[in-house]
Amino acid sequence: MANLIKSSFVWQFVAGFALGAIGLAAAHAETPRQSAPTHVAR
Repeated sequence: MANLIKSSFVWQFVAGFALGAIGLAAAHAETPRQSAPTHVAR
């Protein structure tokens, strides 16, 4: 029973974390960057 929990649950958790990190990186890379200045110097 302990081997089943270790092998199955841990690997699924690690795989889910890795897929989530890849998804966040992909979503962050696709966000458009602002080309306009954020403030005006007077």
